[in-house]
Amino acid sequence: MHRVLVASLVLLAVACAVWAFRDPTVLALTLERLSPGLACALIALLATNELVKGARWAWYLRAARLPIRPLDGVTSYLAAQAASALPGGTILAARLAEEHGGGLVRLRHTTPALLVQGIGDLLAVSALASIGLALTDSSRVQFAVPVIGSLLGGLAIAAIRSEQVGIALVRLLGRKPLTRRILPAEEDARRTLLILCRLSALGPGVIASVLSSLIAVTLLVLLTDAMTLHGLTPAEGLYVHGMAMLAHLLLPVPSGVGTSELSLVGLLNVVGIGFGRATAIAVTYRALGLAFRTIVGSLVLFVRYHHLLVELRRHAPDPARSASTMDLVVEGRD
Repeated sequence: MHRVLVASLVLLAVACAVWAFRDPTVLALTLERLSPGLACALIALLATNELVKGARWAWYLRAARLPIRPLDGVTSYLAAQAASALPGGTILAARLAEEHGGGLVRLRHTTPALLVQGIGDLLAVSALASIGLALTDSSRVQFAVPVIGSLLGGLAIAAIRSEQVGIALVRLLGRKPLTRRILPAEEDARRTLLILCRLSALGPGVIASVLSSLIAVTLLVLLTDAMTLHGLTPAEGLYVHGMAMLAHLLLPVPSGVGTSELSLVGLLNVVGIGFGRATAIAVTYRALGLAFRTIVGSLVLFVRYHHLLVELRRHAPDPARSASTMDLVVEGRD
């Protein structure tokens, strides 16, 4: 990804975030109801959640045996949040992680961590949604959603770990001259995926996803309690957040744009929050998260990765030498 493209991506994401707040009336009226103490608590929860997510991303990079320090993994995640307003903006985290690889790391090494992170999120959210459903009076038919999420996550892991699937993919790509050229990259990616799908690598990542979700549930419960008389119980918070996140992860919409908000409004309405209040809560919840991530991400990006925005050319290492050295690093630790 060229530096001009990185700069354009960030500017576009910031523009999208600003556009999202073009009508701040609902948000302003909602924030007036929040006490200074509660506002500080919400900001603290948002900051803690982003740090947990950053630590999770750093864990996956280290579990993939990439030569990237944990601190650098965290900052690459935080800086990538500058593009969180864009569908697919999370790919920036994989690109920024390259900057810390000493010329040994390419996207084919960091992108698998994004895929496995998504699988871990799916498993974690499905489990929490199931607990929320079991603790509330929701229709048991809804259990089909977290069951589908768990099955898809398990099938993805099984497909990655299957040697037959890997062989079939290599044979398929080897039939065409164009795709035959990317076989070494595909083999690199498959090796990294196999490492990340081991229990020792995936387990801590799923635990971090559970912790992140619990923080988000706490934030949602506090916000709802401050804005309504009904409020949310912790069990209802697990149910609402879990099912909304499953809609975000399962529906075929890029980055779940719109699905999280609509599902959150509908689910809040189901548990007894009026439609108007549910809309205000969903807008505030989404706006606070988006604004916090965009601001913090932009600050980290400009402080830590400013060279990507102002430097147009830089001497690049020999790709062949870097790839072979990276292979030795990975294979030497197997």
